[in-house]
Amino acid sequence: MSLAFAAAAAVGPVIDGRSLGGFLTHHLMCSATRGCHKAKQALELAYGEAVAGAIREEAPNLVYERGERELPVDWRRCRRPRCSNAPADPALDVHVGYGRRVRGNHVRATAFTHVIRRGGRLYLQYWLYYPDSNSAVAASDLVWERSWILPRLRDLVSGSPDYPGFHRDDWEGVFVRIDPDGSTWVRASAHGHFQGCKWRECRNRWIRPTGWVRVSRGSHAGHVPFRVTPRPHHRGDGPGIPRYITPPQSPAPHRPRVPQMPGRNIMERSTTGEGLRLVPLETLDWDSYTPLDDKVKPPWEKRAYKDPETGES
Repeated sequence: MSLAFAAAAAVGPVIDGRSLGGFLTHHLMCSATRGCHKAKQALELAYGEAVAGAIREEAPNLVYERGERELPVDWRRCRRPRCSNAPADPALDVHVGYGRRVRGNHVRATAFTHVIRRGGRLYLQYWLYYPDSNSAVAASDLVWERSWILPRLRDLVSGSPDYPGFHRDDWEGVFVRIDPDGSTWVRASAHGHFQGCKWRECRNRWIRPTGWVRVSRGSHAGHVPFRVTPRPHHRGDGPGIPRYITPPQSPAPHRPRVPQMPGRNIMERSTTGEGLRLVPLETLDWDSYTPLDDKVKPPWEKRAYKDPETGES
């Protein structure tokens, strides 16, 4: 580790500390447990060596809105928040749940993968399973949790069907598109559709990746994190003219983009893609999945599983 950090310091370009930490954590765990060879082999058997390499390389780095405790996990091992939870520490890069152990082991952060080739494009789908979903609009989950009037306020921690917007089983997705010219695009599922950035003009749009996808508290809706910045004043601008620059690949793609990076301008907990356990959905027995909420479809029953350009997530 000392040699690795010394080498990193000697290199000129700026290094994302979270990504480097995830890289080191992943490879140290692989060396210690010798468990990564089987995972790599499973990806290569499912997709071939080249696509398996792309699947690993493009695995999304996740950053969680403050207050979100759940990690995406393997539904075959964990279906309750108590085994998928991790501390909501904004300085933490976490890859295993710190909650209740399953079969003596902590549950690893997991993404289920699916590959589609269409029209010369390669689509890499990363499906994320969370044990439940709570609405957090206008901090309603915090109001509910802290209200002394409501009788079962502690149920929110483990999930309560009494809470508006709550449901068991929450499947979200991060999709990567690689075009024939090698350009890469990304978007994430959010409330039944897809988002590039979080603003309305990015609804169902593909956007250039920054390496990070932000997970909203409660609902786990995703988007690529950017911040809006004031644009220069122009002669004739009145007080009612908004002074903000739109994000990249919006209707004004020529304007500069300002991505947000964990550890720099986003102080929130993260899970780097290097540490995600990747499981090909094509190799699983789908009949073994029993939904805990009949209204929530697993990935293979969603339209997006077969049509990666749909606006329906």
